[in-house]
Amino acid sequence: MPKYLSQYEKIKRLIRLYYLKVIRLNASPHQVALGVASGVFGGCFPVIPGLPLQTVIAVIAAFVTRGSKVAAIVATWISNPLNWLLFYYVQFKIGVFLLPIDVKFDPATWQVTDFMEIGWQGITILMFGGLVLAIPMSIVSYFIALFFIRRHRRRKALRMLARRKKI
Repeated sequence: MPKYLSQYEKIKRLIRLYYLKVIRLNASPHQVALGVASGVFGGCFPVIPGLPLQTVIAVIAAFVTRGSKVAAIVATWISNPLNWLLFYYVQFKIGVFLLPIDVKFDPATWQVTDFMEIGWQGITILMFGGLVLAIPMSIVSYFIALFFIRRHRRRKALRMLARRKKI
C-alpha cells in the first residue's frame, strides 16, 4: 500500500478487500451466508492466547451447516484486537448474569495480562457469555450477508446483460 495512506484508510481498504473476497466466492449465496454466520458464531467466543479457538469453532460450524469455510474464516474477524475488550466485557456481563458462578474479576478495569489469571471459572463465564452472544449475532449476520451477496450478484448480472446489449 502507498505510504501516504492513513491508518484509517489502510484498515478501510483491508475491510473492503475481505468483503469482496467473501462476496465473490464461488458458492451459492446461501452457502456463503452460512459461512459468514458460522464465522461470526466462532468470532463471538473469547480469544484464548495460543489457541486458534475462534477459527476452529467457525470451521466446524461451517462443516456442520455446509457453509463456506473461507467465508467462515474471514468472518471470525468480527472480533479483532481492536474490539476484544468490548467483546470480553459483554461476554462477561452475560455470563455472570446467567451463571451462578462467583468470580472476583472486574472487566471494566481489565488488562490483557489479567486474562491468564481469571481461572477456569472466568473462562467458563466468558465461554458461556460468548455462546449466548453468538447465537443472535450469527442469525442476524446470515440475513445481512445473504442480502449483500444477492444484491452484488444481481447487480453483476445486470451489468453483464447491459454489456451484451451493447455488443
